[in-house]
Amino acid sequence: MHILGKDSRFGPAEMNGDERAELLAWDTGAIIPPESYERLRADPNYPGAVRWLARTMLETADADPALHGIFKDAGRKVAALCTALLHGSGGITLPRLKELMAKLHLASPGRARALLIYMRYLGFVELRQVRAAGSPAVYLPTAKFQRTYAAHLRQVVEATAWIAPAAARVAVAFDEPAAVAIFVRHLTQGFLNSTAQGHDVDNYFEIFSHRHAGTQILNQLVSQAPGDSFPPEGKIPFVAATAARRFRVSRVHVRRLFRAGEQAGLIQFDEGAVCFSDAGRDMIEWVYATKMIVYLGAVARTFRDVADTMATGKDGIAA
Repeated sequence: MHILGKDSRFGPAEMNGDERAELLAWDTGAIIPPESYERLRADPNYPGAVRWLARTMLETADADPALHGIFKDAGRKVAALCTALLHGSGGITLPRLKELMAKLHLASPGRARALLIYMRYLGFVELRQVRAAGSPAVYLPTAKFQRTYAAHLRQVVEATAWIAPAAARVAVAFDEPAAVAIFVRHLTQGFLNSTAQGHDVDNYFEIFSHRHAGTQILNQLVSQAPGDSFPPEGKIPFVAATAARRFRVSRVHVRRLFRAGEQAGLIQFDEGAVCFSDAGRDMIEWVYATKMIVYLGAVARTFRDVADTMATGKDGIAA
């Protein structure tokens, strides 16, 4: 099993030149070239990285009811990311949230108000009491959100360290809130850029991403697939009633999700096991690969920005 070095430190002085170059090579600009997919798929640690991240996201949600709620569907996840970004780039307001959500194509702008209310319900944002006349209400992230979301993003970065060990230095840097803000900025831009990749994944978003607990169920299937493979091979043990309790949805909901997957030709499901079709395996692999490459690119750019700041001897890190 890959172990992150507990005593690693972020900084160019301690960085092996090859490790630094290996990480920075994932910064390929706005468009992910085919070579990045080839490089990732050729890495023997790639399946382990995906399975580790899937399992970690499940365990984190099990332990934290607020994150469990955030991970429930794509709209909630994008609301959390937007909250982190907007706070450091002009303030969290409903108009700005609608605009950013429209660009990300993961939730409708019309849902922004409900998501903002949900974030307040979780104790992740609070209304700033003083505002200029005629201006939109401004929301502030709470200490709870900043602490919780930084811990979640640290786990994302740790997953990329399976592929580029130097990423562990960025995870350590997340003790500094400004480093988190830099990563959030690059991560959001990476997701915005990925919408232009041109792969047909409409079925994935319809079946797994936008349905309650869809991504959580998929993470369970990925992490519990037999052997060490990715994408998942063979029959994966799955009990709908157990999953429904874990993810706080109905058994009917779980079965409907799987029926939709069967109708789309992605999976086969019977009581007790799920099996991905070749088309399903190809689609799931492309989605996870793209996310991992987006993560690696954001980590590389964050490393570059923070290391450059430290190298110039500045006292702070500009978010």
